[in-house]
Amino acid sequence: MSESGPPQDPPDQPAQSPPGGVSRRGMLARIGAAALVGAGTGLGAGEVLPPRAQPAGEAATPPRLAMAAAESPEGGPARLQPGITGTPPAFSHVLALDVHGAGGEGASEAAAVAERASQVLRAWSAAAERLHREGPAAVVPGAASADLLPASLSVTVGIGPSLPAAAGRGDARPAAMADLPAFATDALHEQWCGGDLLLQVGAEDPVVAASAVQHLLSQGREHARVRWSVRGFRRTAAAAEDPSATPRNLMGQIDGTNNPAGSLLDQTVQVREGAGPAWMAGGSYLVVRRIRMLLADWFAEDVGHREGVIGRDLPTGAPLGREGVDAEVDLAAEDARGRPLIGDHAHIRLASPQNNLGARMLRRGYNYDEGWRADGTRDAGLLFMAWQADPARGFVPVQRNLADNADALNEYTRHEGSALFAVPPAAPEGGYLGQELFEG
Repeated sequence: MSESGPPQDPPDQPAQSPPGGVSRRGMLARIGAAALVGAGTGLGAGEVLPPRAQPAGEAATPPRLAMAAAESPEGGPARLQPGITGTPPAFSHVLALDVHGAGGEGASEAAAVAERASQVLRAWSAAAERLHREGPAAVVPGAASADLLPASLSVTVGIGPSLPAAAGRGDARPAAMADLPAFATDALHEQWCGGDLLLQVGAEDPVVAASAVQHLLSQGREHARVRWSVRGFRRTAAAAEDPSATPRNLMGQIDGTNNPAGSLLDQTVQVREGAGPAWMAGGSYLVVRRIRMLLADWFAEDVGHREGVIGRDLPTGAPLGREGVDAEVDLAAEDARGRPLIGDHAHIRLASPQNNLGARMLRRGYNYDEGWRADGTRDAGLLFMAWQADPARGFVPVQRNLADNADALNEYTRHEGSALFAVPPAAPEGGYLGQELFEG
């Protein structure tokens, strides 16, 4: 959970003062830029959005102001849908939907499910293309997002493991789409698990995200209903002493580091040609986990104990015995008495690729906070999202190691929601997402 973060956005460039001082308009523009810079620092290595080129003689636009004005994210391996790589936005709304009639039996019902699912995917593909290009303020007249910038809005769509069979296309279900195994630490609630379709909407502004979600759901309401949803958030840079620093999760951890980058990122995330059915070539697989944090119990422990649980220095995020949050973890480091600095059950030891036969995934986690439940239990924690080319070689071995070998963090977390989705490549021009599954 703590091993998921990136190189950060470069520091903002100071604006150049015009001759004769700063006008009121110029000062207001600077205040607006300062409020937007860094809102929601990214948590994945290689996820930094490079600043857009500026015309000669103009001040550089702060990266987060550029994101606020951008129509959709840029960067990442070709063919991937938006919202997988690139700088994570400050807000993300993740929803799972069930297609009407997907639990039925018989060829006629399967044909009906296939038609309903394809209708939703057609509508979402067309709507997402317009939202990315124009923003919800232009696409939805009278929406709450009126007068707001596009805010790097991204829409990502996926397909759940049970949908291919329900639509009569069970033979096209990839092996990588196998149901996730049960883990020893699971405390899953049915209402937060599964789903036939995934909708992930991210943006630098929560109103932009909410408007896009409303519009997309309206496109599919005749054929599918929401099964569960989680609204995720990250800290804004407006309140940060250092907007370029890696953000912290609700446990106070700097979350996170050691995500794959460069060519390793591509190999980790993207499905290769020939590695399964053609409809998933160039796509990715997403595991979503709703992990409730026992925050009262966690903060009742002293700082030294919390550092031992994670294996990192809490103030700096550095691995114990090292300096700097991005320092390589030394699992062999010992203290003056010859004891391991990073304990046998420390989270970063058990999550390390060194202890999981090289298993890796791209983690893009968000905080969630739903307040308090009726029994007085705090309902807040981590919306954990792991992207990989094959969950059997990414999420599954790591989570099994954490569950079976007494990860010290297990005492303070509860895995209450879980879902797996196949996220096909971006739709071809004139086509729709997942078209080859239903028409191939």
